[in-house]
Amino acid sequence: MKKIFITGISKGIGRSIAEKLSKQSECKVIGSCRNPNILTDKLDGVEYLALDLSNSASIKACAEKLQDIDIMINNAGQSQIGAVEEVSMDKIRGMYDINLFGNIELIQGVIGSMRQKRQGMIINIGSMTGSFALPLYSSYCASKAAFQMFSLCIRQELSQFGITVVHIEPNDIKTTITPDLIYKEGGAYEQLAKTVREQVRLKMAKAEDPEIVANLVATIVHSKKPKARYTVGGNGNFLVFMKRFVSDRFIEKSTMKLYGL
Repeated sequence: MKKIFITGISKGIGRSIAEKLSKQSECKVIGSCRNPNILTDKLDGVEYLALDLSNSASIKACAEKLQDIDIMINNAGQSQIGAVEEVSMDKIRGMYDINLFGNIELIQGVIGSMRQKRQGMIINIGSMTGSFALPLYSSYCASKAAFQMFSLCIRQELSQFGITVVHIEPNDIKTTITPDLIYKEGGAYEQLAKTVREQVRLKMAKAEDPEIVANLVATIVHSKKPKARYTVGGNGNFLVFMKRFVSDRFIEKSTMKLYGL
């Protein structure tokens, strides 16, 4: 039986993955959220652990309970909309703490046990925004880009110990993450921030359900030789393909138009 740990399972993509895998007889699922005690709709058969990715003590306490896992799926994350001129460094650091540094520290906490067993899998859920820039998403996109490169780097260094690392980039998936909207009333970026937020809301209303990501994860979990990186949702694969043949300027203009700018 595969023992699988998933972060951020209280809702959205994480919950969908946990629900999918927990129904498979060969999988035992352990999941995390900030405060499991307040959840009223826990999944049957799933063990819940408390985890705050912005708190090192919480990360270490959680990692100590994960020394016998076979697969780690890092899904939890945070989003933020705001012009770089108006977003405080505390907000930017907070974004990196949850989307990057917290994940790195958690991974560090389980690599040793996987290496000793000479087997294991780490699946990191990133975002297409790690490959495509968006206006007012500088801290979010940058944290996801860093997480993508981190995944690809450790894949190379850990493969010698039988540990497989996979990076997934969802695109246009309905999630319950509400971006932290940051702007100054009457400021230079207020209208831009509101426009971008509304465009994101409209896109999410038409986006695919998180189940599509869960189905991909289930396939990867049972794959003998998974790829380094996957794109899932919407026209993500088409965008990645087209990026090879068009200029950065074309992508930039298309993105601005898409967000009504």
